[in-house]
Amino acid sequence: MMTGDLKLDEPYVGLKFESEEEAKDFYVEYSKRLGFVVRMMQRRRSGIDGRTLARRLGCNKQGFGPNNQRSSSSSSSSREGCKATILVKMEKSGKWVVTRFIKEHNHSLQFIGLIRKGRLKSLRRRSSVRTDYAMCIGIDW
Repeated sequence: MMTGDLKLDEPYVGLKFESEEEAKDFYVEYSKRLGFVVRMMQRRRSGIDGRTLARRLGCNKQGFGPNNQRSSSSSSSSREGCKATILVKMEKSGKWVVTRFIKEHNHSLQFIGLIRKGRLKSLRRRSSVRTDYAMCIGIDW
């Protein structure tokens, strides 16, 4: 991907990018096409100068909510233990390379029109008939 062109191809181990930002943008675009939201998981920094050396991004449903949290519709966790993730590391050349990619999600993916700016649109206040109709005809509201 060193051309700066963000194709909507699938990531793979060995895929190279010019920068961390380019790698992140690629994975975010990929996630929108598939129907999941990206969460920034981890960052490893240099102890010498604080530069980012590696970054792990994953599905926002990765992990599990707190065990002591009462289950209620307004405060329940959306995490479902999803393993989908990508790990990119900076090489000595300064380029970024994908070193790990897990594609599989353990949950259903969302309709693409429901994902905007890193969040799923809330459908709670809309009737299910109206929502289903909008999804069928591709209305983005």
